[in-house]
Amino acid sequence: MDFGILGPLQLTWEGLPVALPGRVLPRLLAVLLLEAGHVVPLPKLVDAIWEELPPATAKRQIQNTVASARGILLPTGTSEIETVGEGYRLRVRPEKLDSLRFQRAVRIAREQEAASEPEAALGSLREALDLWRGPTLAGFGGRVIEAGARRWDEERAAAEESRAELELGLATGVPVVGDLRRVLEAHPYRQHTAELLMTALYREDRPAEALDVYESIRRQLAEELGIDPGQRLKELHTAILRDDPSLRAAARTEAPKARVALPAPAQLPSDSIHFTGRTKELDLLDRLLGSGPQVAVLSGIGGSGKTTLALHWAHRVRERFPDGQLYVNLRGFDRTPSLAPLDALAGFLRALRVPTEAIPSDLDEAAALLRSRLADTRTLLILDNARNSAQVLPLLPATAGCVAVVTSRGRLPDLAAAHDIRQITVGALDGGESVRLLESLIGGDRVERETDAAQRVAELCAGLPLALRIIGTNLDAQPGTTLAETAAALAGRDRLSRLAVEGDPTTTVAAAFDLSYQALEPEEELLYLNLAYLPGTDFSKGLACALVTWEPEAAERLLANLVAAHRVDEYRPGRYRFHDLVREYARRKAESAFDPAALQRLREQAVAWYAKGSTRLPVLEYRNIVATFLEWNGHPHVSRLLSRLIAFADAGYRDDAANRRALSDSLYELPELAHVAELGIETGTRSDEPMDAVRAYALADAVAFASGDLHKSKAYAEKTLEYLRLTPHGDATGKARNDLATTLTQLGRYREAVSLLREAVIAAERSGNRAVRVEVLTSLGTVLRRMGIFAEAEALLLRARDLDAAADDGPTTVYPLLSLSELYVDQGRISAAEALSREIAEMLRDHPSKYYRSRLYFRQFAVHRADEDHPRAEAALLRALELVEQFNNWRHQLIYTYWLADLYVDTEQFEQVRDTLARVAHLDRYETSESLAVRARVMCKLHTAEGDLGRAIRMGRQACDVFAAMPDPLRQARSLLALANAYQAAGRTDRADRCRDEARTLLNALGLDPGSPNP
Repeated sequence: MDFGILGPLQLTWEGLPVALPGRVLPRLLAVLLLEAGHVVPLPKLVDAIWEELPPATAKRQIQNTVASARGILLPTGTSEIETVGEGYRLRVRPEKLDSLRFQRAVRIAREQEAASEPEAALGSLREALDLWRGPTLAGFGGRVIEAGARRWDEERAAAEESRAELELGLATGVPVVGDLRRVLEAHPYRQHTAELLMTALYREDRPAEALDVYESIRRQLAEELGIDPGQRLKELHTAILRDDPSLRAAARTEAPKARVALPAPAQLPSDSIHFTGRTKELDLLDRLLGSGPQVAVLSGIGGSGKTTLALHWAHRVRERFPDGQLYVNLRGFDRTPSLAPLDALAGFLRALRVPTEAIPSDLDEAAALLRSRLADTRTLLILDNARNSAQVLPLLPATAGCVAVVTSRGRLPDLAAAHDIRQITVGALDGGESVRLLESLIGGDRVERETDAAQRVAELCAGLPLALRIIGTNLDAQPGTTLAETAAALAGRDRLSRLAVEGDPTTTVAAAFDLSYQALEPEEELLYLNLAYLPGTDFSKGLACALVTWEPEAAERLLANLVAAHRVDEYRPGRYRFHDLVREYARRKAESAFDPAALQRLREQAVAWYAKGSTRLPVLEYRNIVATFLEWNGHPHVSRLLSRLIAFADAGYRDDAANRRALSDSLYELPELAHVAELGIETGTRSDEPMDAVRAYALADAVAFASGDLHKSKAYAEKTLEYLRLTPHGDATGKARNDLATTLTQLGRYREAVSLLREAVIAAERSGNRAVRVEVLTSLGTVLRRMGIFAEAEALLLRARDLDAAADDGPTTVYPLLSLSELYVDQGRISAAEALSREIAEMLRDHPSKYYRSRLYFRQFAVHRADEDHPRAEAALLRALELVEQFNNWRHQLIYTYWLADLYVDTEQFEQVRDTLARVAHLDRYETSESLAVRARVMCKLHTAEGDLGRAIRMGRQACDVFAAMPDPLRQARSLLALANAYQAAGRTDRADRCRDEARTLLNALGLDPGSPNP
């Protein structure tokens, strides 16, 4: 089927017209043909068909009309209408649409003229203009269609000018006055058309009419635009008044012209005076001049400056290619159809002086001829804006000496299968390069006056050269606008709308991204939009595959396609992200493409993947979970994300410079998670689903516990149980009772904790949940150890260790081993404790948790102190303290500080004791009965050493009473020994002996040697 829009809309099949009934179908096809090869969004179609008054059924009518149009086009096999998101794209073979045939003929004419073949160029232009049957889409009105038609009418006017210029230049004698008058009537401000018309009239001995033309356009320009005619038009007017002989056409002669040596083709567009940075990329391009691959592919997202880089380098090295520099825009990502390889070949061959009639019409023959012409030459080829490898491959030279640089938005990986190539990714400019580009565009003084604002603008442009150039262009045109004002505008909600050149709707970052988006295949588009809707800064391959219903292999292939096309970036193995501006663009597309039901399905898929994923999610995945909850809070099922954050709170990650250096990304700290929990509680307590509140309170409990605020932890844990009892299954696994018992243990309320934990063990065993069973057994073993019930404690902890080790992925936690190590130190089994410490250290070798590692260092302290290796004990405890200070665990900071003070007392470093205690004086709100008891024992020993025996005795009694109430017999015994020393120093030997007897009784009951208790 053939299509015509250069005149009234026309469809013909085998030479016969095709009827288009109704009003909607013709207008639909008219718009799709105007934008052939490009996606036309649904709102634009509605506007084109109904303008201001669309019916409520507009979308349905368009869908039905598209179905009808497909029925008409299907039998022809020459075109098809694709659904792309919420829009449609008409794909049509270029030779079947008159506007594309016209465009191709005009392009060939320009190439022929550049190759000094004016007669051939004139023939091509005549052929192009013969395709016109009247004004574009004559008979169609409306804002959208008229705007599209004007573009083609402008191209027709330009072609008429070029034909007339060639007719006059070649003195063909073909009349051009009538055609030029029609062009000037339709476009009254085209001064070049007026020049040609005046020249043609003068040569027809009609000088008065020529002068009338000048006077008419002079008056119109003055009255309607307030400007004078251009210099060339003025000079022509003067020449006609003087009857200048040079205006006469030279007589044509048939005598053969002597062939002259023409210069080598030099087709490079101009270099950019604003080119900045790209040192690494230029170095890689320079390697093309040596041995090795002599083809490079510059790839990157739209607007990254690939063409600018290629041309800058080409101008730098052009002297190395004396046989010519060829350039072609392949229009792979363009508003007009892509350039066919044969057309590109024809253009190169004409530039290399191959006559048009000698250029083969077969692609392979034309490619072979180009290789022959380039053989043994030093020629540079710039193949710009390639869509795929098929466009590029026929254009590549085959011999050394020639170099080709390809630019594309995709990596063209299949090109490497046929050629040795250098892949060069053109990414974002760094901060310094971005600011220097701004300086080049608006002046260094302006940037120097607002250095911080300039850096902020560069940051908001995300290092994208196109964005920076747009901002620079606008600022240069608005000298009164400050960089601070620009930064504030860019930081608003609609950044992309600000990244547009004032008055030019086509020069925008969004328009550049549109060209890439329109090239997506339907399945690629769906995955792209799904990923764009995700909150967070990056995503994993597993999550990407979970968002679609295809087989994982198919999803991975599509994800690889998106990476190869620079739609997303695989910035580290298995981790992907969007460029900042691309993500904003794609997110907007996703929100407009999906209906509410589809968005909810997508949320559920993402939440399910996070909730059911591996128990060892990467640290960065937890950050994404936080971002996802903050954005989606309140939607069904989203509270499930809070359960995954509990492990994050337990691990004690914190945002600091060291983490940023280690992981190249910042991490959420505990206050951020506390804020998340508060929002979850606010939403969950209003929800009809009790589990929403359960998850929120459980996270709040975990954060408070990790922060050392045990009283808050207890209150949150009790709320968790309260809401859990409103669910059908209650605390079926015992996890909630375990969490409350753990807090009670830290508060020194051991008997209450044991009661809850024995219930929790039964519940966990019934549930069969391995992870909870390990946790509950460890918790019960830990509190029994503190109570001096060593045998049962060891049995429970060994059981927990073995149960965890039997997991399919091996051990998942160090908690049982840490508690076992503490038990062995308490029992004086130092070798066993030291062996466990080595095992724990190996498990934590690559683990980012500072909390776990601080616990390990504390165990190592205990081992070294038991061995009386005080320097190593001090070093281990200082390292533990350094870590807990970093992740804000105030409870552990207090306990570790008191143990450090205890070490300093025993080693008689009394000044160090007071300095150490002073560092945690501000943390008194986080004191618990346990920490107060440990501190009291330290102060008892310190006061005894300093001779303040009354205070020493009071502190010793306080420590003994608290440990007895817990009960913690081992620490009670050690406190009794400290108190005994205070009594002894005070001369109260009977009291001292009584304390020592009581301590011996406790230690004997524990099976420990009273003569040498461990610390």
